[in-house]
Amino acid sequence: MMRGPPPAVLTPGAQVLGYTVERQLGQGGFGTVYLARCESQRFALKLLHLPRVGERAEREVSILTRLRHPNVVGILGHGYWPVARPQFAVIVMEYVDGRRLDEWADAENPTARQAARVLLGVARALAAAHAEGVVHRDVKEANVMVRASDGLAKLVDFGIGDYAGARDLTADILPPGTVDYRAPEAWRFLRAHRGAPDARYTAGPADDLWALGLVGYRLLTARFPFDGEDAASFTEAILSSAPTPPHEENARVPRALGDVCLRLLEKTPEARTPSARRLCESLEEALRGADATWDVPLCDAHAVDSATTEGEGLDSFEQWRNEPRHRPRRGPRLPLKVAPVGDADAATVRVAPVKRGAFRTWMALAGALLLTGGVGGLGMSRVPLPQEVAPSGKSPQADRAAAPTGPEATAAAVALPAMLQEDSATVTTQPKDTLPPQLPSKPAKKGLRVMARAVGTAAACTALACPGPQVRPPPPPEPCPVGALKAMAKLGITPGRSSVAVFFGGLRTYISVREGPTQLILAGGWEEMPTNTVLSGRLIVRERVYGRLTWATTPAGDSFPVCMEVLAEEGDRGMAREPGDDSPSSARIFTTGLVKAVSEFK
Repeated sequence: MMRGPPPAVLTPGAQVLGYTVERQLGQGGFGTVYLARCESQRFALKLLHLPRVGERAEREVSILTRLRHPNVVGILGHGYWPVARPQFAVIVMEYVDGRRLDEWADAENPTARQAARVLLGVARALAAAHAEGVVHRDVKEANVMVRASDGLAKLVDFGIGDYAGARDLTADILPPGTVDYRAPEAWRFLRAHRGAPDARYTAGPADDLWALGLVGYRLLTARFPFDGEDAASFTEAILSSAPTPPHEENARVPRALGDVCLRLLEKTPEARTPSARRLCESLEEALRGADATWDVPLCDAHAVDSATTEGEGLDSFEQWRNEPRHRPRRGPRLPLKVAPVGDADAATVRVAPVKRGAFRTWMALAGALLLTGGVGGLGMSRVPLPQEVAPSGKSPQADRAAAPTGPEATAAAVALPAMLQEDSATVTTQPKDTLPPQLPSKPAKKGLRVMARAVGTAAACTALACPGPQVRPPPPPEPCPVGALKAMAKLGITPGRSSVAVFFGGLRTYISVREGPTQLILAGGWEEMPTNTVLSGRLIVRERVYGRLTWATTPAGDSFPVCMEVLAEEGDRGMAREPGDDSPSSARIFTTGLVKAVSEFK
């Protein structure tokens, strides 16, 4: 039986145990979360695929019922569905109307005082959990929600949590968790016991505190405290490199707050802040001593000429795109200033002047495309790292821990993090007002040429009054997730090769799909990738339906990044739209197609 993530089968209006589904909120390795209503109230329904999670559903319910705290998402009930032949465990939770922590920070550009209050809320949640013997084991930005109404922080998704006396549910040396947030002691244990199949690392409160230290550092500086050219050197940095103090990385971070964060990033549990309760006291003490400097936004706003960059003398887009020397930008984006309708120069896009001519050119191209409906999904906002799924058998992290760190080091291929375009399975909300498009992190030169051609066509049609409806072009270029090419190479899958896959919904039939998260099942084995591997990614609805797949989960539970496009059976890019749905965001397509490994999304 398939053990991949549960299919996103619930469409708006579906009924689950008396709740009416409105939309999907998030999806990850162990479950899918939906926004639902019952008697005019909103709730979050988390569906856990029973064949996939086994006893994990009961464990999450058990944990949530122990924790009744304002900073922990509340459980309201649970059950099994469908009632006659249950396939899913259903957990009913309070709906947190707000943003994930990383989205909130990027949109709000918080001050040190606001950041400290959010960290204090998470620390209080951990203190309550640890007092009940519960360890979260997956503290990260994606699992912290900031409520829109009052800024209250809530810790969510205890799906891989643990508690004293609970039975092990995995056969791996390390418990499930997000790779880059593992504490140094976990990596040391893995290195010391990788040859002992019965060894098991037990995560404790100190692991949660380390992860919160990483979250705090990124919140204060918008940077990760450790870096490396590959997975092995990155792990070595976690084990041996001292992070730059936050107040040195970002001069707007108060020294007292930065010191609290640094104490969480000590290399051993003994040197670290001893408990979440003590962390609460430290944060409360720092807040009591706060002055007016705590009320200045931590990062530069998206204003003209803010955030200096390296290479001041160079007038090029690549130099502008470089990491800012001091503070990156956060907060609302600058709107494009467009000439009023009816102006003699109505086809011209006017943007605020900046020093870099190449950046002006790029923004003008993007603006013109926006005006003509030519760019959909241009923005590439930061997305949380995916939750790692603990496999049975050999750990995919073992190679990373065992890899040499010298000049001949090679990166671990499977357990690398990937930047995905879908959310992990947590009680999250999607903001009602999406942010304006952001610059892609690595725009391909080919993509700029495509945009230039599109702008030229749009301008010509504006001048000549081209007849007929405007056709929405294919999506713009986009790089593969980090580690995807190495992961596929390890499996023997090379760019240009393809295999048959089927959308959830049935073989050789027609289904309705919407733009957004999607999943396909590999219909046959593909090199070392087994049949029934679940391929996850997103659909982009245009004149055809394009699929970009970025994550794979095998029937054994192994998960890793991939880079694959969805093709029609005849080999054309994208799936043909079938009659019956002319909506700009949904379409009818054939369920069977091809998935093709690519080196970039063109």
